[in-house]
Amino acid sequence: MKTVLAGGAFALLLILAAQPALAETTDDANEIRVETALLHPSAGLMNDHMHDGDEVMVGLRLERRRYSGQNVSGTDKIDDADVLAAGYSVRAQSMEMDMVMLDLMYAPNDDVTLMVMPHYMWHRMTMVGINPMAGGMDMSGDSMAGHSSMLGYGETHSHGAEGFGDTLVSASYRLAKGRALWAHATLGVWVPTGSDDLTNPDGTFVHYGMQPGSGTWDIEPAVTVSGSVGPVGWGGQASYKWRSEKRNDVGFSFGDKLQTSAWASYRLTGRLGTTARVEYVHEGAIQGEYNGPHKTASPSDGRGNYGGDTVSLGLGTNWFLPISAANHPQLSVEFALPIHQDLNGIQMPQDWRVSIGLSQTF
Repeated sequence: MKTVLAGGAFALLLILAAQPALAETTDDANEIRVETALLHPSAGLMNDHMHDGDEVMVGLRLERRRYSGQNVSGTDKIDDADVLAAGYSVRAQSMEMDMVMLDLMYAPNDDVTLMVMPHYMWHRMTMVGINPMAGGMDMSGDSMAGHSSMLGYGETHSHGAEGFGDTLVSASYRLAKGRALWAHATLGVWVPTGSDDLTNPDGTFVHYGMQPGSGTWDIEPAVTVSGSVGPVGWGGQASYKWRSEKRNDVGFSFGDKLQTSAWASYRLTGRLGTTARVEYVHEGAIQGEYNGPHKTASPSDGRGNYGGDTVSLGLGTNWFLPISAANHPQLSVEFALPIHQDLNGIQMPQDWRVSIGLSQTF
């Protein structure tokens, strides 16, 4: 089913992109110059474009993901009784993940663009007790943050973790460039600059998914193809994030990740464009497990409860801000909703994702 959804969405976007463009003014004085940056989903997608020789870009990207609601196993919602029967006494009720990323890009020539992207992450999660036989816990003292397994039935507890994430260093090489078609290949390396060993106040490791870093060197190649016909743009990208190490220093590694995207876009004016994007993500389960003290009370503590398949639909806009006479700063926004989730083990589903980017090219 997920393959049909992803394939159908990809085909729909390509059909939209192939429609004849609206006629443009041919008078040189009034001709609207095609600004390809307006036709890319830059807020929600990395490595989606390249720069001309000697150009420098500085950008700031913000992203928030929201998870909540009834837990899911595969594609089915499951009751708390089923989560309890699986051996867990608490479950995640909601979570927010915030990320701020710095985009630094430089093109030494027309065919190569280099990029460095460090980022910082915040995680906030609320747990709820689901065992009717469990008594309440002592809510006094700071040590409660490490004792979510002691939650009484219906009681909730919120906790969080934050820190620098891994840093993406990449190089893109241009394969084709024209008015109607662009293509480039990217080789990225995720440098393990983020912490993978954050702990609760009682000394136990936080949930796997709340670690800001992976603790492994990861390789991510990608291929991007895009083009335009008049005010209409289209594109596609495929990438694969390969965890080059089976274990990090604390005993585990996140699963490999495959991402594919297809988009259609439209230039409304010389400074404003809209985008529609379909994204398919497959992520493997966690390998190994913590080699130190860690909890097993919730699905978030189980390494088999990570990864799966997700198809999302994103709608966005790009706007060249009217600030300078040349090289206007670009503000990009994308809002994405999952339209299909097939998750490993027991997990909390994602509700939505919003990405905001502000960039300036020199």
